[in-house]
Amino acid sequence: MITKSIKWVALVSVLAFSSSAMAYGSKYTSDGCKKPRFKSFEPAAYTQDTKLEAEAESEISFTVSGDAEPGSIHVVAKKIPLKFEIEHKDTFYEVTAKLPAELSGKYARISVDATAMMGCLGKDGWLIKIKKAAAAEE
Repeated sequence: MITKSIKWVALVSVLAFSSSAMAYGSKYTSDGCKKPRFKSFEPAAYTQDTKLEAEAESEISFTVSGDAEPGSIHVVAKKIPLKFEIEHKDTFYEVTAKLPAELSGKYARISVDATAMMGCLGKDGWLIKIKKAAAAEE
């Protein structure tokens, strides 16, 4: 009877510990630091199903969670650093940038990263297909 009780206590303890350890999902590091999260990517990602394309030299945007350090945000399109603007929106930041002209007619991965105030690095990105710019009319 006592050994059965000890086994139950051990089982309950293991389950309680494992569920609290699982609370540190992918947005947390092993030391509990919260990584910045990225959402609302525009234009939408190019996939085989959607085949959506962005206009050449159009604006892109995304949001970053409010725990990111705004000065640490980086935006790169196909290895080209982009100039961008950040707008604070209460609990998050909205980031906007313009696609470079030299990406016209190409696919580009937009890579974004930011560091949280506690030093945790978050990374994300999406693939877009950029329409070929129309030739200037004469």
